[in-house]
Amino acid sequence: MNSTKKILKRPFNWVVFVFCIIFLGVFIFTFMNAKFYDIPIGQITSIENKSTSQITDEHHNKDTKHKEQLTIKILNGKYEGKTTTIQHQYIESQADSEAYSTNNKVLLHIDDKLNSAYITEKKRDSLIVAITGLFLLTVLLVGRKIGLQSILSLVINTIVVVLAIYIHNQSPSISLFGLMSIGIFISTILTLILVTGWQWRTLVTIISTLLGTFICVGITQLVIHFTDGSGIKFETMSFLTLPPKEVFLASVLIGTLGAVMDVAITIASGMAEILRRTPDISMTRWAIAGRNIGQDIMGTMTNILLFSYLSGSLPMLLIYLKNANTVTYTISMNWSLEISRAITGGIGIVLTIPITILLMQLWFRMRGANQ
Repeated sequence: MNSTKKILKRPFNWVVFVFCIIFLGVFIFTFMNAKFYDIPIGQITSIENKSTSQITDEHHNKDTKHKEQLTIKILNGKYEGKTTTIQHQYIESQADSEAYSTNNKVLLHIDDKLNSAYITEKKRDSLIVAITGLFLLTVLLVGRKIGLQSILSLVINTIVVVLAIYIHNQSPSISLFGLMSIGIFISTILTLILVTGWQWRTLVTIISTLLGTFICVGITQLVIHFTDGSGIKFETMSFLTLPPKEVFLASVLIGTLGAVMDVAITIASGMAEILRRTPDISMTRWAIAGRNIGQDIMGTMTNILLFSYLSGSLPMLLIYLKNANTVTYTISMNWSLEISRAITGGIGIVLTIPITILLMQLWFRMRGANQ
């Protein structure tokens, strides 16, 4: 009983408790929020398998095709409470179709009559809330106060990026890259102040993050300019009505920032801790310690960038290979932009290491150090 009282007296524990209540309430709400949707929503009450057949395409890929009749109860709109049947077919690989189960809730498109209904996709808000809630709860429990600040910075960063895209969408004459640059500047400052607090090394981290990010993006822009983008498959973004190079550079800017910021804050914090524990350390030895920290994280951070970029295009890569495209053509069409982004981020990571070390030494000397 006394231990429970002690736990409840801690303000942060109340934050976690309130978050759990809100998370649980929102999660439960997603199971009964159909009436709040403008789009018709239905629940699959039964599935009748009509036929199953083996199919082979022109590239000799074998698959199994299922034809089903779905009975769906409408949960909202003018047809609420009514039931309809929909003919549905899918292949087991689910490359271009989706399998459904009983009790699944789905989003529907209905024209003039109920029997014209067809499924557009599954209703996935419950899954999204569950994954997001578990992620935020884990960050809170592990990071505690810093975790709360990290969540706040994540929200701010998301708002900044979305706002930049929204402004460009409303006023296409305004450069998307310019808007993203302003957003990155604001985001970096707010994020680092929230996560590390306002300390002397915070300013160093902000400057080194911005320098590392914009220098590597500038190098990329120069390379693209002098090579005319040779080898980068901008045609894979041909569906855009915007200049693909500008969109590519904006995406590089966003993707590089996270890795560069991580490197800058790791080196700055490590060097600050070394200085605190050994205040009589020489400047040369201090710089070597910072370089060693940078070398330890350089490879892993570059790999994180590479894997993060490549993982998103893996399904499309497999589809290309399944349709008898060569490995070189498949990689060039699907991984050209991703590999370019990863290489650019790697340059930013490498540049940020000496920039942060030099700025830490410069700041230390400005504070009156004689070493």
